[in-house]
Amino acid sequence: MSGRVLSKRLIFSYLIIGVLSVLNFLSSYGCSSDVESTNVEERDGLLFVLGKDKLFSGKVVDTLANKILEYEVVDGKKNGEFKISSITGKVEMIGEIKDNLNEGQWRYYYPTGQLESVGNFENNLSEGKWTWYFEGGKIREIGNFKAGKKDGDWTIFDEKGKIKRKLFFKEGQITDDKEFIKDLFT
Repeated sequence: MSGRVLSKRLIFSYLIIGVLSVLNFLSSYGCSSDVESTNVEERDGLLFVLGKDKLFSGKVVDTLANKILEYEVVDGKKNGEFKISSITGKVEMIGEIKDNLNEGQWRYYYPTGQLESVGNFENNLSEGKWTWYFEGGKIREIGNFKAGKKDGDWTIFDEKGKIKRKLFFKEGQITDDKEFIKDLFT
């Protein structure tokens, strides 16, 4: 059973990180600027004013899959804050983009508004310390990434804050797995 739990957590972690990349790609199509209400189109990774050979600069606000996407564009490239919110305006994801790449700290939120995870990107890859939280605010999992792959010590906690499991990764592969809490009633 612990293998299934670990697999579900790994899949969940990669889904969270991957969702940003997918939304970032999809948001390039059919977006409109709330500054000039000019349509933009994506060509070769750059945003242009629709039907023109002019690179777009300005703020883009668009909806995609019942989400509101907002980001700044400078000379055809996404640069600055990138935010995804629910239709009701609750922030679900916020971070920075530099030259179309995820950079710096990113934060992901539960629908309740509670912080779900926080970590950093360098050149569009997860890098350094990442932390996931239970909805109640306690740490659920903490670990490091190196060039987009899990690397080093990872600690998984239960909802009471006790260490449940410690994992060690090297280049995305588990090299050691220690279980600390065994639930005798499951």
